[in-house]
Amino acid sequence: MIDLLRYKKYLPYRSVYPFIIVIGTGGTGGYLVQHIAQMMSTFNVQGQLLVADPDIVEEKNLKNQLFTKRDIGKKKANVLADRYRRAYQIPIRSYSEGYIEDVESLKNLFNLDYLGVGIHSYHTLYLPVIIGAVDNNFTRQVIHQFFESTSRCLYIDVGNESATVPSDYPERRKEEWTQQERQAYDESGWIGQVICGLKFDGETILPPVGEVFPDVLADKDDIAPSQISCSDLTASDPQRVLTNKMASMSVLPYLNSFMEEGVLYHSITFFNAQKGYINSQEIPNKREE
Repeated sequence: MIDLLRYKKYLPYRSVYPFIIVIGTGGTGGYLVQHIAQMMSTFNVQGQLLVADPDIVEEKNLKNQLFTKRDIGKKKANVLADRYRRAYQIPIRSYSEGYIEDVESLKNLFNLDYLGVGIHSYHTLYLPVIIGAVDNNFTRQVIHQFFESTSRCLYIDVGNESATVPSDYPERRKEEWTQQERQAYDESGWIGQVICGLKFDGETILPPVGEVFPDVLADKDDIAPSQISCSDLTASDPQRVLTNKMASMSVLPYLNSFMEEGVLYHSITFFNAQKGYINSQEIPNKREE
């Protein structure tokens, strides 16, 4: 367990002021925004929540994401921020001008100056929190660079595998798939993981996803999300609704303990939506002497 309020033994904090940025509002991110907003309201958390995603709601999104027909044509981040701001009466903002494709853009989102929010108390822990709900390593590499460059950050990455489908999906209907293609589909797209990285006053306490899975940083695909069409992305990366929901649920224990108690109990979680299990790795008690 890591007690964030008492990690610095000589100067314990009394409260945490989280600045939470959710990057990605697709199948997993959309569910997370609702849960986070509800938690911030329930626990009366004093902080900020920002939703970042430039994607537009399309009719195909209605099947597995939290949107309705009247949302079609609007920016996903704007829709979710407006909906849950009104529902839970908490400050939620959105950034939908473009994808987060460089460190400077991410740094700018954490700027509090224009909000008129002053955090000057020695007893308040200001903590940037990034929740990455993205399906590409390009964005993960950008977030990793930010994590490396900043002195303090809680970075929670949630990811899940995609279902294996034929190369001509979705043009060829499922009824026309071969037995091998159906089997490959039935056996894939169920598993995923949550990696919690923590940096505190320049020291990496918990390794981020790029260190836990080095392949994330070794991926040389330099095509930014803005260069990939939505139709290409959907065809090559189909995801299951149940898996997306379990992915978001696997993040919630981290946020619940963080918001309610100011502590972190786990660093890694693996889940399987098909078999219905979630397995988390507990953090040994840590405290700076």
